[in-house]
Formats: sequence, C-alpha cells, structure tokens
Amino acid sequence: MLGTSGAGKTCYILGLYATMQLGLQGFTLSTTDMDEDLRLTNLWDNLVEEEGTDRWPPPTGMETTQYEFDFSYGLRRLIGFDWLDYRGGAMLDSSGASDVQTLMERLNQSDCVFLCVSGEHLNQKDLSETKLRSKARRAGVNRMNLFLTNLAQTLQDRQKPFPIVIVVTKYDLCRERGKDIINDLKKIFNLLFMPNPDWLVMVCPVSLGKELAENESTGEIDPKSLHLPLVFALYAKFREYMMTQQERVSQNKIQLDTLRQGNWFQRLFSGGERRSTESSIDAAQSQLQDIQKKMALLAQELTSAQIYLGGKEIEVDV
Repeated sequence: MLGTSGAGKTCYILGLYATMQLGLQGFTLSTTDMDEDLRLTNLWDNLVEEEGTDRWPPPTGMETTQYEFDFSYGLRRLIGFDWLDYRGGAMLDSSGASDVQTLMERLNQSDCVFLCVSGEHLNQKDLSETKLRSKARRAGVNRMNLFLTNLAQTLQDRQKPFPIVIVVTKYDLCRERGKDIINDLKKIFNLLFMPNPDWLVMVCPVSLGKELAENESTGEIDPKSLHLPLVFALYAKFREYMMTQQERVSQNKIQLDTLRQGNWFQRLFSGGERRSTESSIDAAQSQLQDIQKKMALLAQELTSAQIYLGGKEIEVDV
C-alpha cells in the first residue's frame, strides 16, 4: 500500500477490518492473531465513539506492521494473506532508510499494490496540466512511479497482468466531482493506462464518512466501499490461479492427444502414462471449477467496479 503521510492508509485498514469483521454480503475478514484483532477493534471503536483530534489513530511509527488475515465466505476460509502497514514518510525517504529497504523488498514480492491518493488532491476541476502535475507530486505519485518502475523490472517475465488498485481515500473531499476524477487519475497515472496488458487497474473511491469533509473532529463515521479494493485484489489472485490451471489443462490435453495418436504398439506401452495424464486433467479441472466458484462469489461485488486493462475499461469475468 503506497501513499504519503496523511493519505489515510492506517484508517483505511481499520475501516476495512471493522466493516468486514461482522460480515458483508457473506464475506468476513479476521486476523490470525487475537491480540491484533483486539487492538484493531479498539482503535476503530475510539474513532467512531470519540470526538476531536484524539479520535484518530497515531501515525505509523518507524516499525512496519505486518497483519495476517483470513478472508472467508459463510465462515469458510477462501484465502489467507498478509498486509504490510508502514509509515507514509518511508515512500519519500532516502533509499538507505531501513524501512524503505523493507518496503522495496516487500513490494517486489506483492501480489497486488494499492496506490492511495487523498481526495484533497482531486477536489478541483479544470486544472491546467502544470497544476495537475503539482497536485500529483504532492500526492506522492512521482515516488509511486519510481517504486512501480522497480516492480516492473521484477515482472518482466510475467505472462499475466499485475493488479493495481488506485484507492481514492477521503473521497468525501472530492465527492462532488463524481466520475470526473477518473480523467484526472488517468492523466496522473498515465503509465498504468497504456495500451498494453501489463497492468490490471481498478479505480476505487472510498470514504470513512461524508460528514468528515465538513468536520473531521465530529463528523459521523459511515464507511463506504472500503471492502472493494480487497475484493478486487483477491479476485485478481484467483484469476491468476484460473489462468494457470487452464494452461495446465491445455498442456495435459495436448500430451494426452499425443499419447493417443501413437501406433498400437506405442499405445500398448503408454497405457499407464495415459491414465496418469487423464487423472491430472480431471484433478486440474476440479480445481479450476473450485476457483471459478470463488471468483463468481467475489465478482458479485465488482459488477459496478471501474476496472481497466490496457487502458480500456473491462467487466469482471469468470
């Protein structure tokens, strides 16, 4: 999760966890550490119940925090994953800082990256190119591009698009612009909307509550859309699993056809290999069906999502 200090990364995690802790459309999110569950819950309760500056969680310290989560449907675990929370200043710090090194290493091992842009940088319309670029720099987009460039080097041999979520945090600050912010984001992150299949990009505005735009000390906490970036990230991961299984089935079918095309003598001695290949196809197809069922569950939440591949908007498929 890349974003500057004050972009709302920690509050997003708290809101996401609280939203899905009790279940949303059958989906739940839980930590594998009960003490961490208690800490996150207490921080969220303080945010909801208190007023003034004390309601907000303290900035992330120098030590990065790694969360271990389980994502479930109907209390049945679908997938486990970990999440790294780091200080926003790490993205702007010198490369020698220890947490910067941790961030870079972890980014290159990630299955999905969230790019957090605060709505305060998108609340003005009809900006000149120069002013829009200035806004982008204040949002840390120039540094995000450096990290993504480094990530792209590790993905050179990757045959599948890499998922990115542009999370517009504090959407209450630019809500009046509606979908107009998409055009600005396409300009700001133009490298992710090029006509090539390298990046699978979702644009998702999220908010802790529209009243916070008027008064963040007393505004009501009323989260919106916080779960969608996570649902997309998991959908994209299952999509990769599906493509891998489809390739495996295809390769095994080619191998089986080759075995069946031999003469009677060759077929006589390849019976065991044929049966083994047939079993592999059956197992892969069974796994493929299971993956597609999980994708279908997630896709229900993404029917209105704004997702782009090669710069063109697409719909989720299973």
